[in-house]
Amino acid sequence: MRERLCPVCQIRLKPQVHHGVTIDVCPACAGIWFDADELTRLHEIDENLLPRLDLLYQPQVVAYDPPWERLCPVCRYPLRPYHYLYTSTIELDTCDQCGGIWVDNAELEKMAQVLQDARVMDVPTEAQVGLAIAQLEAEAAEKRARAEFWSRLFGFMRARPRFPFL
Repeated sequence: MRERLCPVCQIRLKPQVHHGVTIDVCPACAGIWFDADELTRLHEIDENLLPRLDLLYQPQVVAYDPPWERLCPVCRYPLRPYHYLYTSTIELDTCDQCGGIWVDNAELEKMAQVLQDARVMDVPTEAQVGLAIAQLEAEAAEKRARAEFWSRLFGFMRARPRFPFL
């Protein structure tokens, strides 16, 4: 197994174990590599752990954006940036080959804040009712479309001429 290098600093990542899950931390920039499903597993075990990791691991260098392409620490394929929860400004990097996720320093804390804000958002009762009605209407429309498809198919099958030699 080859050594895992930080996508930002290109130095060796240090394995750290939290609740039985081994993550890889960059000692210089404090970015964290999560293998596939490790981020989710840690969040399910203790949702307060992730922001604490940002406090636990502090960068030793000033944050910078390297001129080179970020590569996966595991399989060395280019990482693809994406927005956490689509609407947030938090940009994470993922490997399409192995499913791992690179989280830059302080992004775990921002992610926790986004999740907390989403939970606190108070949705008015009228909006909840409207959403429930819209969902029921969509389900009913889908059932009607499915029934219409089968009706047409069986109608077509009944209309086919029957050949005595078949």
